[in-house]
Amino acid sequence: MSSRIAHYKRPENAIRIELNDILDIDIARGIARVEPRVTVGRLLDRLLPLGWTLPVVPELEDLTVGGLFLGYGVEVSSHRHGLFNDNVLACDVVLGDGRMVRASATERADLFRALPFSLGALGFVVALELRIVPAAPYVRLAYIPAHGFAETCRIFADEACRADAADFVEAIVFSPTESVVIAGRFDARAEAGRVHRANAWHAPWFAARSRKFVAAGGGEEWVPLDHFYRRHVRGIYWEAGLIVPFGNHPLFRFLLGWTMPPKIAFLKLTQGERIKRFYDEKHIVQDALVPLRELEATLAFLDADIEGYPLWLCPMRLDRTTPQGFVGPGLAADSSEMYVDVGVFVVPGPVRRGEGYSALDAVARLGRFLIAHRGYQAPYAVSMLDRDGFRRMFDCRLYDAVRERYGAAGAVMDVFDKLRRGAADGG
Repeated sequence: MSSRIAHYKRPENAIRIELNDILDIDIARGIARVEPRVTVGRLLDRLLPLGWTLPVVPELEDLTVGGLFLGYGVEVSSHRHGLFNDNVLACDVVLGDGRMVRASATERADLFRALPFSLGALGFVVALELRIVPAAPYVRLAYIPAHGFAETCRIFADEACRADAADFVEAIVFSPTESVVIAGRFDARAEAGRVHRANAWHAPWFAARSRKFVAAGGGEEWVPLDHFYRRHVRGIYWEAGLIVPFGNHPLFRFLLGWTMPPKIAFLKLTQGERIKRFYDEKHIVQDALVPLRELEATLAFLDADIEGYPLWLCPMRLDRTTPQGFVGPGLAADSSEMYVDVGVFVVPGPVRRGEGYSALDAVARLGRFLIAHRGYQAPYAVSMLDRDGFRRMFDCRLYDAVRERYGAAGAVMDVFDKLRRGAADGG
């Protein structure tokens, strides 16, 4: 699923291990025990008929729980429940010396807190225990229009931080003057005639359809929970429009909508070198994680530097932990701080206009902006940081200590060497 082409993952370097079983669903304890290659979609298919769900359900159903724990996982409930890794209760890890150990907040807490964002650089996770919570059959969505960055940030912050915040909050920024903030609450029943099956094969792509509520002055509807979780799947947010430009046309949706979306892993496997170069040089896929107070400045920076829309906003609570891992709230914050995931999945404006423009240079500028504004770059994406920049962006103190303490150094590839540009392009 990563937008990077990681050549260290070539088949000749791989040991094939399945590890894709759901081992146990313990309703009484509110725990699902799974192996790391279980996908979000498969786990939802098991949990939802039981009336249960995950607190944080990333939108793309092919994401694996192991990747979300060791990399990065966020969803529009993260203002209430934190990141995906905050809802992992324990895990079993094979260390660099071959031992298998259990890690949790009370057992080897140093290892447990260092694993998120480590990309497997501390050991091989073979099982995870995930928190599960009761679900409702519907989500009641309220669409709130906003005009301008300042109004968008104000409404978005109010919806995410209020004492009675909705279960789900996101925003889609369509232009500097046009946004919609979407707040959703679990609901046991839906109002007749106002149900939208957002993931139906013939349904319009969710983001594009949401734009109509800006002109309409807002609105409300109910979405079945399984459709809500998969609302961005068919359009891959809006990226599917690059692959199938006419994919959201009503005629295509009614005749061939069942073919969407194409599998991202398959597309990467079949890409030629010219297509790979285009995506690298002319296309940006990034998640910029910034403090909520820096959101308006971030939107202004992206508008001036990239000029690409839509942008996706997802509030996320970063908690202070003991010990603290790669990411956390600022020193002035108490136990937590509200951040925002700004999803940048776009072809930049200068590229669309045919101007000379390097997306890689833009990613480098974005990295410098994030460091200056206490932000982070999601580790799945292409990174132009050097080792010093990576260590200024992320707090590596716990990682360094754990890597030595548990025998990963010299046995498992370092996290920066997995992320760095050379590792992605084979250099």
